[in-house]
Formats: sequence, C-alpha cells, structure tokens
Amino acid sequence: MCDSDNAQYLKRRIKFDSIDVHPIEKALVVFYRIEAMLLSSDGEPVTGEKREAQKMIKVQSLNSSTDINGLAKEVIHQCKLIPSSRLNEVQQLLSYLQARPDSKPANMNDKFRPMTSSQMMRNDEMADIINQQMDEQASMGKLEAYIELLYEELEGKIRGTSLILQLAKRNENLQDLSRNEALIGALYRVLREDGRKHYALAVNIAFTFFYFTSYSSFHPILTRFKVGSLLMEIVRGEFVRFEQWESELNLGHFEQDGLHRKFQTALLQQTFLIRTCFYVLLHLSEDPGVEDKMRKKGIVSLLIRTLQRKHIHSSVNELNYLVLTFLQKLSIFGENKDEMAQLGVIEKAAILVDSPHRLVQDSAARVLYNLSFDPVLRLRIGRLGLLPSLIRMMLTDSQGGNIAWALVYQISLDDRGRILISRSECFSFVLEYLLRCKEIPLPSIPLALAVNLAHVPKLATELSQSKYFALFLDLAIANQDAVLIKLLRNAAGHAMSSQSSNPVVMDKLVDAILKSSGAYFNSEALGLLANLGEFSLSTGWETIFNNKSFLRWIDQHLQPGTSPFDVQLSAVLVLRSIAAAPEASLQLIESGLVSTLLNLLRMQQEDDEFVLQILHVFYRFLRHGEICFIIVNKFEDIPASFLDLMTDQNLEVRKVCERGLMLIAEADAKWEERIKNERFCWHNAQWLEAIAKTNLLSSPGTEDEQSIAGSVLDLCVRHADLLDRASNSASSFGSPESRIGSPVDSIDALDTQI
Repeated sequence: MCDSDNAQYLKRRIKFDSIDVHPIEKALVVFYRIEAMLLSSDGEPVTGEKREAQKMIKVQSLNSSTDINGLAKEVIHQCKLIPSSRLNEVQQLLSYLQARPDSKPANMNDKFRPMTSSQMMRNDEMADIINQQMDEQASMGKLEAYIELLYEELEGKIRGTSLILQLAKRNENLQDLSRNEALIGALYRVLREDGRKHYALAVNIAFTFFYFTSYSSFHPILTRFKVGSLLMEIVRGEFVRFEQWESELNLGHFEQDGLHRKFQTALLQQTFLIRTCFYVLLHLSEDPGVEDKMRKKGIVSLLIRTLQRKHIHSSVNELNYLVLTFLQKLSIFGENKDEMAQLGVIEKAAILVDSPHRLVQDSAARVLYNLSFDPVLRLRIGRLGLLPSLIRMMLTDSQGGNIAWALVYQISLDDRGRILISRSECFSFVLEYLLRCKEIPLPSIPLALAVNLAHVPKLATELSQSKYFALFLDLAIANQDAVLIKLLRNAAGHAMSSQSSNPVVMDKLVDAILKSSGAYFNSEALGLLANLGEFSLSTGWETIFNNKSFLRWIDQHLQPGTSPFDVQLSAVLVLRSIAAAPEASLQLIESGLVSTLLNLLRMQQEDDEFVLQILHVFYRFLRHGEICFIIVNKFEDIPASFLDLMTDQNLEVRKVCERGLMLIAEADAKWEERIKNERFCWHNAQWLEAIAKTNLLSSPGTEDEQSIAGSVLDLCVRHADLLDRASNSASSFGSPESRIGSPVDSIDALDTQI
C-alpha cells in the first residue's frame, strides 16, 4: 500500500457529464465530475478522490424573440465546462426553455397543494413596477400596523397594501395571514370602496388574493368573503372605463392634450389588473360549485369581451393566453359551450390561432377543439379557413402541433367537413407526413385523419393512383398495421382505382392474410382485396385460384363460430367480388363454397347485412348464363332462398331478391310458375288484410256488420293457412319459421289492439 506522506503533487481533472434544464428556474444545469489525485515525486498516484458537481447557468434574458443559435454559442463560450460539440443539444434545451411557461417554485413543507399559473415571474415584475419598488421591508411583527394603514388616506392605503403584499409573497406567512379575518375583511373593503381610485391599490390587493388562491386550502376564506364576485365587478368596471378611454381616443382628446403616453401606461396597468383578477377567478373555479356561481354571474361574457381588446401592448399576449385557458376549462360544460358559441368565441379564437405568440396559438386551438365535439359548431369551425394555420402548427413537434392534428381530425368526422378539407393541400401533407414518419406503429391521429379523408372520392382516387398506395401497402403488411390497410381499403373502394386487377398487389394481400393471425388486420385486408377485385376482370383473380390454400382458408373461416363477425363478412365480400367474373364464378362453384354460404345464410338469418351480401353473391352467379343454369338445377336452395326472402322487411334484401327471381324465372319454366304462384298468394293475402283492417277500424254498427267483419277475418285466417302451406311446399330452404311475415300475425295483433 502506498504511503500518502510521500505525496508531492496534486493533479485535478474536470470531466463534463451532461446538461439539462432546471426544473423551475429559467436556467441550464451542467453536470460534471471532479477527479483529484495525489502524485508522488516520481509521478505515481498515491491516493485520489472523485465527486460529482453541477453548475447552474441562468438565462433570464431568454424570451420569445431571442436568437437561440446565438445564445447557445454565448453559453458555450462563457461556460468552459460544455464542449463545443454539444452546441445542438444546448440549442434544443434553450428552445424548450423558451417554450416552457414560467412558474414560481412552491417552498411550503405542509400539505397545501400549489396550483399552476404561468407568467408568475412577470406578474411579480409588473407589481414592482406599479408600486415603484418600495425600499421598506415588511415584517410579520408589524402586521397590525399595516392593517391600521388601511384606514388612512389613499397614500397610506397604498403603502399598507404594498407591505402586506410583501408578506404574502413569502409562502411561510400565508398560513398566519389567512387566519387573520380582520386582514381579509379590510382588504376586501378597501378594494370594493377605493379600488377604482388608483391602480397600485387595486393591484396590490388583487395580487395578495392571487397568492392565497395559489393554494387550494386558502380558497374557503376568500369564498366566504365573496372575493370572486368583487373581482368580477372590478373587471366590469374596467371595461366601462376602457370604453370611455376609447371614445376619447377616437375623438383625439389624448393627442391634443399630450396624454397619449399616459394613456398607454394606464392601459398597461389596467391589463395587468384584469389579468390578476382572472388568475384569482381561475384558481377559485377549481371548486365546481364556485365555477357554476361564476357562470351565473356572467364569467363567460367577461372573458370573451376581454378577447375583443384591440389595443396591442406588451402584456396583451399573456392576457389572451390566460383568458383562452379559462375558456378552455369552461368549454367542457354544455351551458358554457352554448353561450360561448352565441357570443362568437369561435371567430375570436380563430383569429388568435394566427397569433405570433405560440402559447396563445395553442390555447386558441384547444378552445376550438373542445367546441368541435358539437356537430354544428364543428362545421362552423371548418368554414373559417383555418387549415393553412393548422397545417403550420402540425409541422411542429410541440403540444400545439398535437392539438392541431386533433382539431383537423374532428373537422373530418362529417361529410361536409371532409369536403372543406379536400379543397386544401391537407391530404397530400398528411400522406407525406405518414410516409416520412419513423414511428412504429404510425401515430394514431394522423392515420385516422387520412382514413376519414379517404372517404372523399376525389382524394381516394388521388391516393389509389399515386405512389403512396404501393408504399403504404408494403408498410402495412410489414407492420401488420390494420388501420393503414383500412386507409387503402377506403381508397380502393372506387371504380377509378388504378390498382384494380393488379396481380402483384392482390398476391401480396393473399400472402399477408394467410400469414396473419390478427382478426382486425384480416378483416381490413379482406375488405381491401374485395374492393380491388370489385371492378376487375377474371384475369385479376388468377393469382388467387392458383393459390388453392386461400379458398380453403375462406371456407374454414366461414364455418359457424370459427371467426369474428367482421372477418366472415369481409370474406363474403371477397366472394361477391369473385362472383362478378364468369370464369372465376365457375371455379368458385367447383370449390364447394356454395354449400358453405348456404349454411352461413341459415345461421345468420337475423343479420340483414350478412343476408344481403350472401344474396349478392348468388345474384352475381345468376347473371352469368351458363352458371345460372347450373345454379337453378344443381343448387335448388338458392332459388328457394330468393323466394323465401322476397317479402323481407329490409328494402335492399327485397330488391336483390326481385332481381334474382327475374333471372331465375327466365332460366327455368318450372321455377317461373312457382314464383308466379308465390307472388299471387302474397299479394292476395295483402289485399285481404287491407280489407279486414278497413272493416275493423270502422265504427261499430249492427250485428250484421260485425258478422261480416268476422267472416272476413275467418276468410283471411283460412287463406293465411293456405299461404303457409304453399310457402313451405314451394321452399325447401330453412325451417318452418321463415323470414316471411304471416298475415295471421298481423290480424291477430290488430285484433288485440282493438
């Protein structure tokens, strides 16, 4: 072991570790290690020590207009601990600090929970400016003397409230101050009686209340003194004063008297007072009961009137940000939402989406997003021409970019909204964004937006004929992305799709379906395959029939209970597309899938969508001459199905049955006669039921009239029995409980009602 007494030299080395932002302050924190080592006269290490250290670099001058690149270089130049190679990292951290709202640290050690409020440091600075930065230091021991000052003349009241504000700024004093009800009552009285006489006085008291409301535990004392109601009256009074100023400004009085500069100063002080009042109200509204009282007293109209202030000065952005944040909180309730819409908040917020202040942009977009859940307001938002501004927000990775994506998605939920979006370059932007995105899976909101927009025929055709289709297909198959497949499915559902009859695309889909075990993916992939083949010729299905395992896969998944509803329905849609081509239809019949479809039809008689799509498959078989002859003679259950369902309650089912029965009647004389008899029996029964209904609904008369009505009922019942027997004999499909409604049931129901 080396002897430390032989140590002659000290070697010290500093190594940079990392850099991060300060959690509260507007500063960077540099983490580094200090390695100290004692060396002997021979240069051999004797002993050493390592410890970690950190250095904070304050950047208080950082604001929304700061040159981030220049500031980053200056930070590295001044702090030798940061290597020059970390310039990009320093720029990113400074950009984050630039976008992060300022906040004041909470130093309390008790259970009080601080409430968040942005721009706190700016509030402190503004309060000091208005009060001209008093040199006198306040002390809790002199609190009673400060309260006495509140009963003196205006100057004494301003001095007293300024000293009380100093005490309220220190968190450790708030507990004692809140227990002094004489203090709270005196502050309330002075603000109510003398608040309009001097801005410094009103700001001191409002800002003192602000510190109390920053902690939920102090809310009850302020609520008991009705501070919220008083502050709302203060704001209303300032609006009246502002209107008077504006009137005098328009008349040129301020210019004539040389008071324009004083007007600007007063406007700045008024804005700060209104902002402080709204901060207190926002904090107090944490209690839903208090918020409802504010609503009844007109807080919504006050906030919206604040957004109408036209004069631009240094603090208008902070005021707009606060008001929009408050409106965002209130807009989740239906009563507030309706009032906001009536007072024109949508148009005012839309203007602020173009604000140069990023926080104002984000807050305005959030208000519009909350209101967009109302279909009427959603369309109103879509008509404001916000898409260029929202697209610019989408380009950023901030929270504002996320809310812009969500707002455009909301607009795309309605057909009219999608049409409005289709007139812009939004769809191309979304597709390019998805293609360049490195996230796996793709972000849900942009992808869902693209799916919605693909319902517009013009945009769907644009996608299906572009390079994106093949690229997205490969990406969707590689990542098993069902939503991306859904996007392509919507696009391919149009006759103008250039991807139809593309063997390469169809072959990729078939392989993906056979390899996938996801029900959602398989359902959308089958739907895409069906849409691609809907308008193709028989040659488009060659790759499928060369792969016999795919038809076996469909047969297996169409068996009852083997697959979810969506997968089975999409598989039927694929068979419907195949049945449109003559050669493909013949091969499909030879595969034995017709029996599977008939069995599925029996099992799903209560589901109109299943019944309709299976009937469409059979109808397309019947459209081909040779195949129609095979169907009529070899699969008698198919004509019987059309005959059985020709009186179904679903209009679309009746339509396809009518067309199918016409083809069957043309192909076979025996079925033509049975179809005529069935139609005659049904129409005759309908006529008899109408006569019986007319007689039964007439007013009661003589016994002869009642006996006539009874004989008509008996005739209807006997005819209904014959109809049932005719129906059962004419149809060999299904059980006696047919989908055809019986006239007997209708008459019995009518008789019960009478």
